[in-house]
Amino acid sequence: MSALARFAFPVLLLAMTDSALAASALDCETRTGKPNPTPAEAAAISKLSPLRACKAAIDDRTACNVFLGRALDLLFNNSDFKTGNDSYMLANDIVNGLEMPGNAGWKKIGTATQQDALNKAQALANEGKAVVVARKGPIIDGTRRPGHVALILPGTAQNYAFDGFSWNTLVAPNSASFFLDKPERMFFGCPLSAVWKKPDDVGLYYKP
Repeated sequence: MSALARFAFPVLLLAMTDSALAASALDCETRTGKPNPTPAEAAAISKLSPLRACKAAIDDRTACNVFLGRALDLLFNNSDFKTGNDSYMLANDIVNGLEMPGNAGWKKIGTATQQDALNKAQALANEGKAVVVARKGPIIDGTRRPGHVALILPGTAQNYAFDGFSWNTLVAPNSASFFLDKPERMFFGCPLSAVWKKPDDVGLYYKP
């Protein structure tokens, strides 16, 4: 069992909210002005390509819900979010765990409202570090809604806005994300500003 998995986090099922919708692959993966992929980005996306199988199996909620854990396993042989032979922590477990002491050595870079933190996240990913992004869900009617997690990829940061998603002047790092029950919205190689409408309360973390 992983170091993070030893914490008794409540297991909550990831569900998308209006504040955490992403551009479809058609919108952002093929967008005008998209930077050419760096060799490191192309290699990472190639390794992650088997995870696109979730798009063809909408009912396979478990496999799709653990996208981040599987991605870290594929790219970095990192099992911090792994709980068994082929099982991984769910998104809310990761969101909660990253902020707790003894979190398997993950360090907080900052929040997505800080341009220097976004810059550092991209630089660390380009150096080959594992960099993840997480935000807890909002509290609605006294209940904490599910959060969401994403992965920073090597590549080129961009200022990117579309259809109500805008981080104003912030330049967001390259990322990969999967949205449970919205498989068509999975993407590899889109700015992080395609994940959340606003950068508020979005934390960035890396593994030294």
